[in-house]
Amino acid sequence: MPDWIHPLLAAVLLVLSYRLVRTSGAGLRVAVLLMALLNAGALWLLAATGPAWAVVAVALVSLVAAVHSLLAATRALAARIQRVDAEAFRDLVRQAASAPGPQVVGVCVMFSGALVLTAFADDAHPEGRQFHLVPGTHCPFCLVEDQIREFLGPADPLLGAYRTHLAEGSSRHLLVKRRSEREPWTGRLRDRVYYRVPAPALRPPCAVHDPLLGRP
Repeated sequence: MPDWIHPLLAAVLLVLSYRLVRTSGAGLRVAVLLMALLNAGALWLLAATGPAWAVVAVALVSLVAAVHSLLAATRALAARIQRVDAEAFRDLVRQAASAPGPQVVGVCVMFSGALVLTAFADDAHPEGRQFHLVPGTHCPFCLVEDQIREFLGPADPLLGAYRTHLAEGSSRHLLVKRRSEREPWTGRLRDRVYYRVPAPALRPPCAVHDPLLGRP
């Protein structure tokens, strides 16, 4: 058997694995872990059984495939993002509130100062579509709190919990959902390490949240 067969099979396996992992919906950490293990296993086998050039060649092919997968994932994410103004944002929230279930709505202020809305699970509004309200004159934290009051009620304890996390520098992701239009909305706060409160220069002045966030 020619000595190039095993390196070729390993390279094809890694390229296909990148595509499968990218299209599987796995999270970033899971995807990185899976591909790191596959790369380590393939390169170790080649180093132990294949020619000396095989490890370098397959590693280069894997690097190219990784960069291609990253660019493809970035393009797919950008295609799902639509930028909206404050009025369009409120209209989208109203659509979500009146839509039949099952329904999931997610709202979060990103470190860039943009307010992100992810909603809608039916065919007309594909799940995973993101709407970004870019930083402007509206306080994004006030808009998130408005959604807590709108969906869960003005006295819901999630409002206090959200402000507590803000004071600690964490911009939590608000998720509200219901199984059908006959059931009440329920909510929770998701935490991610990269959900941080944006810098003062990236958010407008706010009489409610500036004291909470330490800006005079």
